[in-house]
Amino acid sequence: MKLSKKVLAVLAFGVFAQNQAQNYLSYNVGNAHSHNDYMQEIPFWQAYYANFGSIEADVFLVKGELWVAHTEKELLPARTLESLYLDPILKQIKLNKGNIYSDANKKLQLLIDIKQDYKTSLNALVNSLKKYPEITSSQTIKIVITGGRPQPDDFTNYPNYLFFDGDLDTNYTTSQLNRIGMFSADFADLVKWNGKGIPRDEETAKIRTAVEKAHAQHKPVRFYGAPDFTNAWVNLMDMGADYINTDHIPDLKKFMNMIPKNFYKNQKGYEVYTPTYKTDRTSGKVKNVILLIPDGTSLPQYYAAFTANKGKLNVFNMKSTGLSKTNSFNAYITDSAPGSTAFATGVKTKNTFVGVDDKGKALAQIPDIIAAKGMVSGLISTGDVTDATPADFYAHSDNRNSSEPILRDFVSSKTKILIGGPTSGLSEGNREKIKEAKIDFYQDLKSVSKINNRTLVIDPLASQRITNGRGNWLADAFDLTLNDLKENKKGFFMMIEASQTDGGGHSNNIEQLVTELLDFDHVVGKAMKFADENKETLVVVVGDHETGGLTLLDGSLKEGWVFGNFSTNDHTSIPSSVFAYGPNSQEFTGLFENTEIFNKILSAYGIQH
Repeated sequence: MKLSKKVLAVLAFGVFAQNQAQNYLSYNVGNAHSHNDYMQEIPFWQAYYANFGSIEADVFLVKGELWVAHTEKELLPARTLESLYLDPILKQIKLNKGNIYSDANKKLQLLIDIKQDYKTSLNALVNSLKKYPEITSSQTIKIVITGGRPQPDDFTNYPNYLFFDGDLDTNYTTSQLNRIGMFSADFADLVKWNGKGIPRDEETAKIRTAVEKAHAQHKPVRFYGAPDFTNAWVNLMDMGADYINTDHIPDLKKFMNMIPKNFYKNQKGYEVYTPTYKTDRTSGKVKNVILLIPDGTSLPQYYAAFTANKGKLNVFNMKSTGLSKTNSFNAYITDSAPGSTAFATGVKTKNTFVGVDDKGKALAQIPDIIAAKGMVSGLISTGDVTDATPADFYAHSDNRNSSEPILRDFVSSKTKILIGGPTSGLSEGNREKIKEAKIDFYQDLKSVSKINNRTLVIDPLASQRITNGRGNWLADAFDLTLNDLKENKKGFFMMIEASQTDGGGHSNNIEQLVTELLDFDHVVGKAMKFADENKETLVVVVGDHETGGLTLLDGSLKEGWVFGNFSTNDHTSIPSSVFAYGPNSQEFTGLFENTEIFNKILSAYGIQH
């Protein structure tokens, strides 16, 4: 599906888009129509408090009153149009000083479906509305009659506050059109599409033609009887339907309200590195391993970033791909602590455990293991330096939140370089221990021109989102660390974590997720370039788990936008995508336990453990 340029938002009372396909960002709950609203558990109020723009009630004339029901069998004297709709509307108008909603710009359409003789029913409605002058005079309420309606020539026989549902096949005069509140069409009569996938081309053409016909007359349009679930809503929005019919108020409310966070268009793409593949998939020992961990990321997140960058991503240029099972020792769904403990130690442990086994016993980690071979290590994170992922490579704790003892563990670890964001673990006692250990301590990455000794950098800029001005911090930290570690002739290990990709999943914010992942992918390209130049470096990219349950609903590889949806604000059990480049990269294919990342890295070094 192709997204048009941004057009005017479709709100009640005929403010509509001129183009066939509307920008998703132009939609909100004002475009939601509560179909057969009276069948909800709480008529009117549920849709009202969801800020819906349109509510529908079917009415039958009984003993001079309009009763609300779907069929005559369901009629009850307590369920009148006045009690269920007019009285609540009047209450809110009085509360909001003449407006239906507290926001004077929000409007409401009350669609009244006449189920019997329209003449007697409309006369009863007019008589009823005489008791509600605040409603009929309000500029924020529009009453539209559907079902049984007078002929267009008879519109003028009814008060000006009544509007009528239009028929797309009828030619109205200018004065008649002024009384048309909206156009409705029977979806099932128009097309046979069931809401799954996308409509056939000829069906899309029919729907778009109907939308265009309504818009040419400066009126909004809705399709009744349309499929009522997420994929159908997406397609109807894409094809320009102004009101989205639903019987599922909470679901559509959440979907509509999340559109701004679920849609992202990339304004600044970048060219990816072109690998040489000269040492890729070759056998033999490596001297260096660069492990890149985009926290909370699996294939949906990568493909969202790939789409936003118009079909280009460094990590997708890696030919060796696999899947890492993420479950922890005691849970089907892991958290980050056991997730990267598996990478660092080759052992599955309990959720919240850092660098220890399920009994709390300290485990040997890659930096300490390779130090015995004369190799050095550096760790980088765009989060707290004591957060789970970096801590898994240097600390030992049964509580990932114990920041002070975790940071103290860095002092005694064999890790040479640790760079990341602020931590509550930087106590006066830890400051003193860092000083006693002769570790160079910096609170600003820019102040570090060259690394000479063991180094700790805790920079507030690290924890800023890329959209909040972090700039090239991650790439600069990578360059600084690499320039030091590569001088060690016996080799090195480097771990780079993109912490805030995980934050995008937790907050269900696709902009944060994609921008953080694209920033991370720049560093992936740098690592691949170094691997090509060095010829003895293995690059591995793997997320510790998936966060958010992301699905991709629509997008454009040509235009660089993506529209997604999240099923949760927490981790899921989805396996993490694994990508590898350089010597021994072929070992990272297939489906395997996350602990195998550790084993495969040591095997690439030629280290038996």
